[in-house]
Amino acid sequence: MKRSTLLLLLAAVVGGIAIYFLEIKPGKPRDEAETPESKEAVSFKREDITGVTVTRGGETISLENENNKWLIKQPTAANADDAALNSLIGDLVSARIERDFANPSADALKEYGLDSPAVKLEVRLKDGKTHKIELGGKDPLGSSVYARFDGSSNVVVIPAALLASSDKSFNDWLDRSLLGVTEYDVASLKLTNESGSLELTKKDGEWAITAPSASAAESGEVSSLITDVTSAKSESLVNEDTSDLSKFGLNKTAITVTARLNTGGEKVLQIGSKVNDAYYAKTSDNPKVMKIFGTLFETLNNAKFASLRSKQFYKLNREEMTRFEIKNENGKLVAEKKDDKWMVVEPADKKDKEAQPFKLFTPFESKASEILDKATAAINAKFAKPAAEIRLTEKSGKTTVLKVSQADGDDIYIRVEGRPEIYKMGKMMLESFNYKIEDAIQQ
Repeated sequence: MKRSTLLLLLAAVVGGIAIYFLEIKPGKPRDEAETPESKEAVSFKREDITGVTVTRGGETISLENENNKWLIKQPTAANADDAALNSLIGDLVSARIERDFANPSADALKEYGLDSPAVKLEVRLKDGKTHKIELGGKDPLGSSVYARFDGSSNVVVIPAALLASSDKSFNDWLDRSLLGVTEYDVASLKLTNESGSLELTKKDGEWAITAPSASAAESGEVSSLITDVTSAKSESLVNEDTSDLSKFGLNKTAITVTARLNTGGEKVLQIGSKVNDAYYAKTSDNPKVMKIFGTLFETLNNAKFASLRSKQFYKLNREEMTRFEIKNENGKLVAEKKDDKWMVVEPADKKDKEAQPFKLFTPFESKASEILDKATAAINAKFAKPAAEIRLTEKSGKTTVLKVSQADGDDIYIRVEGRPEIYKMGKMMLESFNYKIEDAIQQ
């Protein structure tokens, strides 16, 4: 007999013995022990539950539902994680008894893991009644768990999901969200870090920088920052005496985040001293000091005006454009929008021909590599004889003038009339503005 075949036979024998001793021998014969149809494990409903106590590994956590808000009462007062509680309660009220064993022996209880249960649950109801549940080990397949309800001598088999959702540590039951708001709740955000202070404000659904100076914001970078702040969770609570905030660097914080809400009011997050790979932190609506992950500190500390500022030199909305003019080294092109088509006005010999919108507007989708708030005299001189000058007119009648400099080594510069900053870009962008006029007209 081959070695592999022998091993398979041995595995089958061992499995059969395990099922016999775990399921058949301790209780009734197998055909009597199995419940023909599963039945509900509990008679109460989700809305009947007012409190749950979870005991596991010598740790007891008491949770209460007050005004539809779950709170941890023991071992320390704190907000509970609603998702964790909803999972536990959902698995509890939906549990069904798959099999039951009457009066199992002491040896059988040990095999079921119920001589020393993995988890004990005490469920308190509105009518004052209390139900106790003991959860032991999993069955041989691992999909179910052995349990006893309300001190009964019988053992039942229920889905293992209830064990998974209840076998949690204090930290798992704790609501570790820092601010307790979503990105959609925030109207403005002020951040002070080692680089200084900046403020972001949402208007008409878009974020803009309002301090240290008004500027368009890089939407992707700002959205990522807001998401990181609103979704951030603490690592753990600090159990020692926290009355002296100076011990945690929270009397003079390294980082402060103030989120003003659409509904009024604000949430404040303060970050203090470093402890190992984490940082001490505190929020305005929670007296507890907590530890936060170092990655959040780095994200907030690396947020700077320059990195959040939009590097798009002109935010072009094609639907709002009515007139386009460009003058470069190859001539002048003027086009106006008529019936959703861009028709050439100038040069005269190309009048009423159709201009190619992608050639006109695609360059405006590019972003600068750097923004210069204080350009040198040498850079300013590059605009005396620009390589290209563009005029963009909108439906409102507003006209914006842009000048593109000659190449300066590997760079070019773009200036928007009426704005002090200058946008630095790669020299290859010069071709996007200094094209031949006929190349922008459909032949």
